Amino acid sequence: MLLGFLRKAGKKKSMEGLADKKIVIVSNREPYSLKKGRLQKTVGGLVSALDPLMQATKGVWIASGPKGDKMDGPHSIQVPPESPSYTLRLVPLSSNDMEGYYNGYSNRFLWPLCHIALDRVYLTRSYWRSYSRVNRLFARAVAEEAPEGSIIWLQDYHLALAAAEIRALRPGAFISLFWHIPWPPHAVFRICPQKKEILEGLLANDLLGFQLPSFMQNFMTCAERELGCVIDPVEGGVRHKGRITRLRTFPISVDFGWFEAAAASPEAESFITKFLMKRDLGHLKLGLSVNRLDYTKGVIKCLEAVELFFTKYPRYRRKFTLIKVAVPTRKVEPFLSYMERVERKVESINRRFGSEGWRPVEYIHSNLSHTELAALYRRADLAVISSVYDGMNLVAKEFIASQLDLTGNILISEFAGASEEIPGVTVINPYDTEACADAMKAALEMDPEERKNRLVQARAHVRKHDIYHWVEDIFSAMQRIQDEQIPSEIRGGDAVALKR
Repeated sequence: MLLGFLRKAGKKKSMEGLADKKIVIVSNREPYSLKKGRLQKTVGGLVSALDPLMQATKGVWIASGPKGDKMDGPHSIQVPPESPSYTLRLVPLSSNDMEGYYNGYSNRFLWPLCHIALDRVYLTRSYWRSYSRVNRLFARAVAEEAPEGSIIWLQDYHLALAAAEIRALRPGAFISLFWHIPWPPHAVFRICPQKKEILEGLLANDLLGFQLPSFMQNFMTCAERELGCVIDPVEGGVRHKGRITRLRTFPISVDFGWFEAAAASPEAESFITKFLMKRDLGHLKLGLSVNRLDYTKGVIKCLEAVELFFTKYPRYRRKFTLIKVAVPTRKVEPFLSYMERVERKVESINRRFGSEGWRPVEYIHSNLSHTELAALYRRADLAVISSVYDGMNLVAKEFIASQLDLTGNILISEFAGASEEIPGVTVINPYDTEACADAMKAALEMDPEERKNRLVQARAHVRKHDIYHWVEDIFSAMQRIQDEQIPSEIRGGDAVALKR
């Protein structure tokens, strides 16, 4: 079934050894949630990527139940509702544990720590207690759902301790975790009071995936300095307590074909026609910035650059508008305060430069469908990715996939993983406000042929390295690791030779 999914996506590598194994995915966020009495698919890149895989393999997806609500319904649901093909197992959590594990340790401590936003780091002992307890609950659910021979694939920083708990219950399981966000340098990670417990929890995995080589190297350094692990940086192996954990990089991507088709769809054409007409934007050059309202995305930095752009290049007033799509995110501090700062900045720019019938920033504070986003991506003359620190940033890849007419340009922060991977893009430093403003002008005035050539390069890369390529690479790595004979002890004491 796994092999069939990958072949359907145009992938040719043989992974017959994994094709009939049960797949168990574990994440905090559920792929389907109950809204107004109906199961609806959750919006998000991870769900979009993995839901087709689970439908093809008929596995189990384990996630947290309704956040903070008493769960009266069944813990196991067949999804998707229109064509049930796999099991969604919900782990009920108390309001206190949801607050401490998710809002607390995950998002007030680990999130800012890993994104090097140290002035936002906040930790209490109760956060850690909840985080540990919830990871144990997830591990028990996995043990109940995963028979021998299953592949257990954990997702992200919410579940750093789960592998060790699962290993205690299922010693022979194959366990992998993909760390979606950055892994910080040792000088930053050492701030974590529970650094040894986090590292040991992660090293209970057979395979650890990261977005970039620099994040993988940061993790190796932390493991070596904090736990005294034996490291093989060439082969990507970490030896600890008689086990070897393999480390690999897998830059996450998007469904290129889906966005390409969505951008060309009648629904997208209808949306963009109405959108431009309603806001009287059809005659303007359009910039586009799409982010969650999260301080790591550099929304304020982007707005500061736009403000300086209109100050320095007044001829673009009434000729250019930035469409700022700010997707609502966690409705707790410090995200609420950041949202208020963004709204005040937008209002300030529009008051300063706006005139009757024209706003320099068109602010959209709501969720748009992926088809609506694809329509905006296709129409935009310029996309701005201004992250101050970001694991990958899939908006950049969505924009590139949707640029059917090869008329747009994209600026990507050097602190977003996408800037290191995609050819043909213009890399910016969001902290250099004037350079960003100048880059916006240069992008808008770029020769059309050069713009086209750059997009052709970028699109060819993202088309080849799409979300199916990401899944295939990870499962191929799992297969190779399971096929290896790992030495039972380190010979020579100081180093270990690890076969690929």
